[in-house]
Amino acid sequence: MSTQKSRILAVIDPTRTEQWALKQALAIASGRDDLDVLAFLCAHSNAKCDDPDQLQAAELQRQQLWLDTMLAEYADSGVITEGRVEWNDDWREAICVAGAADDIVLVTKRASGRQNSLASSDRKLIRKLGRALLLVKHEPKTEVGKILIAVDFNAEDESHKALNQAIMSLGKRMRGTVKDTELHVISAYPSSDSFVHPPDVAKALEIDRSHAHVRRGSAADIIPEVAKELGADLVIVGNVGRGGLSGITIGNTAEKILSDIAADVLVIVREEVKADAAA
Repeated sequence: MSTQKSRILAVIDPTRTEQWALKQALAIASGRDDLDVLAFLCAHSNAKCDDPDQLQAAELQRQQLWLDTMLAEYADSGVITEGRVEWNDDWREAICVAGAADDIVLVTKRASGRQNSLASSDRKLIRKLGRALLLVKHEPKTEVGKILIAVDFNAEDESHKALNQAIMSLGKRMRGTVKDTELHVISAYPSSDSFVHPPDVAKALEIDRSHAHVRRGSAADIIPEVAKELGADLVIVGNVGRGGLSGITIGNTAEKILSDIAADVLVIVREEVKADAAA
């Protein structure tokens, strides 16, 4: 009996020729029987015309043809792909709706703006998406060689514990059974009282001891440092967000990490777990 596959939603940028988000999604799904790729394009036009409905239909048809032609170039990749074009004047909202499908486990998108900055559009998408978002910062390789995940093993509250579990689970899932992909973990600790033994870290991730990195310092400094030393292709980080006005930003530490890392960055945002009021 076959099981339903999970999907990676790759955001297509209609203003670019090179689709890094699509290439990275295909690289991640390559050789995996449990993943396929949905190439998603949000179309819209502000052109004035006598028949807006006809304009929309014609533009959707044109963009779908362009997308199908593009995907045909990857027919021999071994990855099942589907191209979908939707009409929406708010591309972030369209991505969030499409990404909310139960079978979507990851959204890939080319990072906007300069390399050492986090564009406001990406910042807002991270907060609204509710899914793991991979910001692709460079031309993807055919294979993901090294994955670095950042885990806070000193977390005591339920919000951060849940975030740690999500990060570790996703790291293992993305490594899959590909032998050439190395999974590394970094845990930064602020003082000697909070030191975590590397063998314990390695055991928790079921990885080699040499792939468990524990260093004293702030996460904002340590994570980019280790990522650079390893030559990581992908870094997975997380942030606990809050609802309402206090949740507009994703946090100074997380934003600095996202900006300072040259590698692709996968960010998971989890809502803060509210403690039950005393009865």
